[in-house]
Amino acid sequence: MLEILIRENGGEPKWVAASEVLGIIMKKKPKTSSPSPLSLKGFDVWWKKYDKKVTKKQAMQYWAKHIKQEMVTGILWHTKRYVEKVEKRYRLDPVRYLRNEKFNDEIIEQDKRIDVTEYKHDTTGMPMGKCKKCGKRDTYLNQWELYKGSDCCGEKVLPFK
Repeated sequence: MLEILIRENGGEPKWVAASEVLGIIMKKKPKTSSPSPLSLKGFDVWWKKYDKKVTKKQAMQYWAKHIKQEMVTGILWHTKRYVEKVEKRYRLDPVRYLRNEKFNDEIIEQDKRIDVTEYKHDTTGMPMGKCKKCGKRDTYLNQWELYKGSDCCGEKVLPFK
């Protein structure tokens, strides 16, 4: 048996077994286990669908700890719609999408801007269009008026040529 001479807090020196000293100094760190394949079921499919390749490690860890198998279908469905509606640069990072449970939120669809070049213009340069509901033709001042809808029915204004 190997012994080491130590002095604690400036007291008298004493001989102690080396295994005791080494056991205190070299405490075993708990192994960090990687997530099991079962807990990551569906993650790769979701990762490909989300298509914003940042924070993968954190997202994988969050998925393994907090996402239950019965939630995966709903998350994949929401992610598909979210990716279609939100431009990539405006999407949350994947880990924030999961952590904030964005998959439970409503997706508010935004109308795309109206392209005035699709509309025929009168001699003064104002766009002309027809009501989607009744077909009445009218002249509009600008893009905002086209976006608001027709004066007659309040419906979408369609271009005509």
